[in-house]
Amino acid sequence: MRAFVNLRAVAMACGLALGLALTGSALADTPPSVTPATADGVIQVIGVEPSKLGANSDQVTILPTGAAEPVALTVKRLADKQTLDLGARPGDRIWLTVDDPLNPRSVVQIIRVARPVPTLQRLIALGGAFVVIAAVAVLATAGKPWRFAVGNDNRMSNSQTQLVLWFGVVAMVYGATLILRAWFLGWEFMGGISMTTNVLAMTGLSGLSFGAAKVVAVQKASSAAAAAAAGVVSASTPAPADPASQPRVADLVQNDKGDADLGDFQMILISGVATVIFACASWEFLTLVDIVKTTTLPDVDTALLGSFGIGQGAYPIKKAALPAGMG
Repeated sequence: MRAFVNLRAVAMACGLALGLALTGSALADTPPSVTPATADGVIQVIGVEPSKLGANSDQVTILPTGAAEPVALTVKRLADKQTLDLGARPGDRIWLTVDDPLNPRSVVQIIRVARPVPTLQRLIALGGAFVVIAAVAVLATAGKPWRFAVGNDNRMSNSQTQLVLWFGVVAMVYGATLILRAWFLGWEFMGGISMTTNVLAMTGLSGLSFGAAKVVAVQKASSAAAAAAAGVVSASTPAPADPASQPRVADLVQNDKGDADLGDFQMILISGVATVIFACASWEFLTLVDIVKTTTLPDVDTALLGSFGIGQGAYPIKKAALPAGMG
C-alpha cells in the first residue's frame, strides 16, 4: 500500500513538473507585443518595381532619419495611398506611423508629406509677394505708400503703423505660400490657404484698434472745431498742435507736444514683437510645402494673442481719455 502511495506521489510530481515546463515554454515562445511608433524620413521610391505591379502606391521606400539604409514599407490603407497619389515623389519628407519601431514592415498611418523648399526659393517667393503688395500700395497712394502710416497731422500714426506692420507681414506670408504651392506642387494647389483662429483674431483686433482710434480723433477734431466756431474755448483745454513739417519715427512714442507717451510705446512695442514672432514662425513654416489640398498658416500662442489684445484695447481708451494732442 505504501509503495502505491509513493508511486502515486511521484506520478503527480512528474505531471506537475511537466505542466510547468510546457507553460514556461509556451510563454517563452510568445512574441512580445509590438506598439506602433512614429517615424519620419525622406521618400526614396514610391510603389513596387514596375516589373512586378506597375505604377502604384502599395509600397513606399523611405530613408528614416538617422538610419543608414532605406526600408520598404507596405501601404495598406486607401487613405494613405490617396495621400501619396496627391503628388508625393522621391525627395519629399514623410511622417508616418509604422507597425514595428525596430523592424518596420508596413505603414499604419501616413501623418504628413511635405516638399522641402530651399532658402533661395523662399526668398524669391517672399520678394515676389512684397513686390506685388508694394506695387498695389504705390498705385493706391499715387507713389507715396508711406502715407499709409502717416496721419492727417503729418505725424506717424500708431494705429495706422501697427495695421501696416501686421497686415503687411500676414499678406506677404500668404502671398509667398501661394507662390510656393503653385511653384512646387502645381497650379491645382494654388489656393486652399487658411488662417488659424488666433491669427484671424489678431488681424481683427488690429483693424478694430485702427478704426476706434480714427473715430476718437475725428470726434475730438469735430468738438474742437465746433467750440472754436461758437467762441467757447476752455482755458484748460490745450490748443491743437500744428501739423508736423515731416513724419518722424519718434512720433510713434511721443504725443503731439513731443513728450514721451507710455500708451503709444506699449502699443507699438507689443505690435512690433507680435509681428516679428509671426514673421520668424512663418520663415520656418515656409521651409516645407505640405502636399495637401488645404494648408494653414502658422499659428500664434494665446499669450501673444492676449498681450496683443491688451495693447490694442488700451490704446483707443487712452486716446479717448486724454485731450486732443495729448493722446
